[in-house]
Amino acid sequence: ISARDYIYFLPHPLPDGTPIPYTTGLPTTNPLNLSPILTEPTSTLVLTSPSQIFIDIRILKPIFSSDELLPNTGGPAYRLEWGFAGRSTSAPIPRQETKGVKHSIWEHWVDSRWSIGSPEIPVDEGDLYPISSTQTLEFGTMFNPTVSAIHNYEEMWSDIEVQRCGTETKKWCVVLMVNDAANGVRGMVIRLGQYCQGLLKKGDSVTVERWEYVEKEKDGMDVNGDWERVVRLGDSFVPCAVTFNPEKITPGSEVTYGNYEWVVEELVDW
Repeated sequence: ISARDYIYFLPHPLPDGTPIPYTTGLPTTNPLNLSPILTEPTSTLVLTSPSQIFIDIRILKPIFSSDELLPNTGGPAYRLEWGFAGRSTSAPIPRQETKGVKHSIWEHWVDSRWSIGSPEIPVDEGDLYPISSTQTLEFGTMFNPTVSAIHNYEEMWSDIEVQRCGTETKKWCVVLMVNDAANGVRGMVIRLGQYCQGLLKKGDSVTVERWEYVEKEKDGMDVNGDWERVVRLGDSFVPCAVTFNPEKITPGSEVTYGNYEWVVEELVDW
């Protein structure tokens, strides 16, 4: 479970001698004389399964005074900054193995910004630098839609510990996938511990959800909590609730909702 702390754009190409990571040196070390302020315009959460299947949902923080902290009733659509899911791969970078630096690639199997199976989906890759036992800095190159230009970037990611929920005696990871590319439908749901996220794309229509298991207290004592939906954008059904009872499903089985058959792609406990 990874939450993004900030994103910071750098020039492209980088001037010779630019230190990478760059943001960890701010404000003291700033040879490019860039802004020393680190900001996060979104609520971004990434869930990655043991087999490296992932879902990345990025919700813009409130823009107008009337905006909810997180949108949870289907709109407005502009609050979805980006949502994508697929499979990731990582490999050590030569001559930086001792520092633990890796190069990672995230394949966008379904992407809110692109048509299903589009060959134009940009390659999503970056170098991961371990900063501490719970923080990783990602450096890469991407199209910056704010200024319509290619920029280098750094993102800081913080790990969140996977937890058991309620009376569960194990930690769970559940992955559901639906694939009807002929009809322009793809979707993924991942539950990892206390979080669950779903993304369903039908043609140009996109629906995303985020759920969180919230512990309850009564008379100062912890009691069983419940799953609470904290984000919903779009109007399609996404079967996140299936993952809340993992003992009732089996790997490879199908869960049918409406016209769609979701396959249990992964089911892991530990």
